[in-house]
Amino acid sequence: MVWLKHDNEGITMTRIQGLGIIDAELYSINKNLINSPLGNDLIVYDIVNIKSYLWVLGVYEFFRMADQKIRENPEIANSNASEIINNVKKEFARIRVPLAKLEPAHKYKNVDYSVPRLGASDEQLGWQINDNEIIYYRYLSDLALSALNQLRISNYEGTIVVI
Repeated sequence: MVWLKHDNEGITMTRIQGLGIIDAELYSINKNLINSPLGNDLIVYDIVNIKSYLWVLGVYEFFRMADQKIRENPEIANSNASEIINNVKKEFARIRVPLAKLEPAHKYKNVDYSVPRLGASDEQLGWQINDNEIIYYRYLSDLALSALNQLRISNYEGTIVVI
């Protein structure tokens, strides 16, 4: 077996790029594509189900880790970057907790389903989290990309964010 050496920044960037590849694959999935056959008795839904699950967990984990690192060492990010990261982590937690633990996030215990229902509209994927709310995939995708972009801008403002 070959073991590759990476610095922390290299690993983080590789993971973010990998999540971006999955994001690009999922971004255009809609109700017209989700039930398309793939062969071997599989449909697009089967692949989208696991990829979207892993994408949510991966993106959440990145922002959770970043939030933790900043709390442990506040000088690595300015207050704006810290707030952005924390807010994105909280937004993802609402869908991440029921996907990972099969129970609603603590804050939504009496509101959300234990298991969100993956589906698709005319334009995009979404998870129905309770009788009245759907968390749309593109909202989460755009939120994560916007946050990463704002962190990049934060670096230019003189505070280096090293995660």
